Amino acid sequence: MDFSFMKSSPVFLEIGRDFLKAEKDRGNVQILLERGADGRLTAAGRERVTSGLRAFVNKKSFQPRTRAYCAIGANGVSLRRLSLPVSSKEKFDQVLRLQIEAELPLAPDELAWGHRLLDTGGTAASQEVLVAAVKKEVIEEYRDILAPCGLEPVFTLAALARNFLSPPANGTHALLDVGNNRLELVIFEKGIPTAIRLLPAAAELPIWDAVSKAAGANWNGNKIYLTGANGEMVSQVARRLNGSIECALLAVEPGASAAILGLKKSVEQNDGAQLLILQNRAKPSAGRFDASSPELKPWLLRAAVLIFLLVSLPYIEALVMKPFLARKLAALKADKGRLATIDNELDFLRSLKQSQPPYLDALFVLAKSAPPGTRFDSLTMDRHGDLSLHGVMQNGAQVTDFRSKLIASGFFSTVSVDEQTPTPDRQGVNLRMTAQWKPVEARAGLAIGPTAEEIQKAKTNQDGATGGGVPPGMMPPGIIMPQ
Repeated sequence: MDFSFMKSSPVFLEIGRDFLKAEKDRGNVQILLERGADGRLTAAGRERVTSGLRAFVNKKSFQPRTRAYCAIGANGVSLRRLSLPVSSKEKFDQVLRLQIEAELPLAPDELAWGHRLLDTGGTAASQEVLVAAVKKEVIEEYRDILAPCGLEPVFTLAALARNFLSPPANGTHALLDVGNNRLELVIFEKGIPTAIRLLPAAAELPIWDAVSKAAGANWNGNKIYLTGANGEMVSQVARRLNGSIECALLAVEPGASAAILGLKKSVEQNDGAQLLILQNRAKPSAGRFDASSPELKPWLLRAAVLIFLLVSLPYIEALVMKPFLARKLAALKADKGRLATIDNELDFLRSLKQSQPPYLDALFVLAKSAPPGTRFDSLTMDRHGDLSLHGVMQNGAQVTDFRSKLIASGFFSTVSVDEQTPTPDRQGVNLRMTAQWKPVEARAGLAIGPTAEEIQKAKTNQDGATGGGVPPGMMPPGIIMPQ
């Protein structure tokens, strides 16, 4: 997916002692700077700059950080041309840091500095390096102002940025920027800056003296380019130099910044590859990081938001699920109220089952124990467990076997044959029996009822029984069971 529509054009800034100029696309803004006695921006001045730039840039929250090319003044800047022994890329930075530490009064970790290799045609054993350095507090102060505006700043020197407007790319000349309270002078030899000076402004510009002092007696330049001046100033400088040095005014629109125009030209030509970038090159401590770094602040903010969401997620979930849980809890409470009714009904059914006389169980035991051909003429049972029956069997042996099976079933506590007489035709035996079934507790362990095979036979009538649903051996009165 192409996200190029989200990218914004770069912002170009010039930061002087008393002003900040910014330009983006075709818009521009100038903000006055308020500094304290120590040269640092005051709190009110920082707030004014931040709010003004934020309104000018107008960056949306979903857009990435905007690149900002910043040209700073020469105040406190050191410019050195160093000669280093040729070394591998891995050792070059170490050798360069040692040389900077020897040449400059401050340690490299206390400076924001940049370098550029010079093609001077030197010997194979050495290489020329141009180094520019400024206190890192200066860069960090500006970075802290620009970062809240959604800008990713890149710092360079305004004096070097203006040189991109001069005609000779590799010439020997001087470049003078005329400000309200000071002059900024840079000397170039074959396109390489060799000296940078801040001079106080005066009614009569001591251009020749300043150039001679800055460049030395060996400077052989014959041309000075001026920015921030007008035609009358150029004429005054020319008269002061008596024509020994040519003076020319670089074409800059009134009110425009020559440093910003030089930055734009460099970015358009080679994406700013020729700019000498000032960076805070302090060695990172092992296992430590600088939480105040502007690059880290967005990521720290995202991490803080993520941690907050992780910690608060259970509470958020509780708030979101509260209505659903409340309804479910109300349903559970309603069901809980029904449990008492269900328990009462279950207890009633259990007590009813326990107190119900086992008429069917008694009939099943009788039917299972009765021999084939038995006929029951009458059968009486009551709730107290007393059972009395009258019937006919083939002989006395069947009567004895019938009584034995009833006792062996474990259902009856007593079984007695009260009467046993032959039938008038001497073909059978009339009998009268009484029995008493056991209490509920004694019958609890008995397995009374038809087996699965017997039930299946009753359904298919494979056992030859008549009258569906009647257990084997249990026949209605007046019907003789089959042999």
